[in-house]
Amino acid sequence: MWVEFKEKPFETYFLAELSRRTNILYSPDQTDEGVLGFDGAFFLALPEWREFFPFVRFRRWRRFIGMSASAIDEFGQALNDRLPPFNLNLFVQYKRPEWLGRRNATEWASWTAPYFRYTIEEKQQRLLEKIDRAASGRAAVIYAAAAFRTSDELFAHARSGMVTTHSNLASAARLTGHQRFTYAAPGHFGVAHSEPEDVESPSLDDLLRGAADSESLPFTRQMKAAAELIENALEDDSDARVLWRSAREALLGGEFGDLSPRSRGSWLDAIVSLIAFSHAFDIRIHAIG
Repeated sequence: MWVEFKEKPFETYFLAELSRRTNILYSPDQTDEGVLGFDGAFFLALPEWREFFPFVRFRRWRRFIGMSASAIDEFGQALNDRLPPFNLNLFVQYKRPEWLGRRNATEWASWTAPYFRYTIEEKQQRLLEKIDRAASGRAAVIYAAAAFRTSDELFAHARSGMVTTHSNLASAARLTGHQRFTYAAPGHFGVAHSEPEDVESPSLDDLLRGAADSESLPFTRQMKAAAELIENALEDDSDARVLWRSAREALLGGEFGDLSPRSRGSWLDAIVSLIAFSHAFDIRIHAIG
């Protein structure tokens, strides 16, 4: 049977906890209400934000029409001056798992006990692998799923700040060639199928320690680096690239020209690319510092 809750509430609580374990966390498409899409758990101390607000968001992205390159650069520099540096891009595919408790379950022999399972979608997995290769260590690409079953457990773990502790992580790069992933407990260990293969991935603590050791970049450079990573990953996948460009056009009101030619390649244009990628492939992007 499926766990009671969907991906979105799990993702929300997981991300809120992750933000409290880092110096800074930015997720471009987390909300419509936050400044530049910052998650509600993140507070940006930007006293002059009202000065820039008319240029940032009004309803949808069409409000960016006419924003000058100099205004984009000025706003970006203001953010760079006030935000801590960023070290890592985290690409996450959140999964809603099934819970299997009967002996006739397909993968029972791997556990001989109740376990959780989710499907690895072939096209999405290939894309995650491309991102991982293109990142060259500047990004972590993972699956994240709950290791508990009920909504009551989700809310209890959220109240105590233990959602991430009771979750299971799997490195996308270690699931190549498999269709399903199973696990019986929180952490970073499971079994990939159909031919069973034990998979041990980096823990969340390992990922965060690795982020601390990575090169630090200011906010605008981090956004551009993430967008460039996506472009590189999509370069030889024409179908995925067409879908991503369609998502960009939808955000910009149907035409790339809704951002002035001088604004293309800016940090704001990079954020549009990141959000379009998230919408097109249901993969969340979190920048960590």
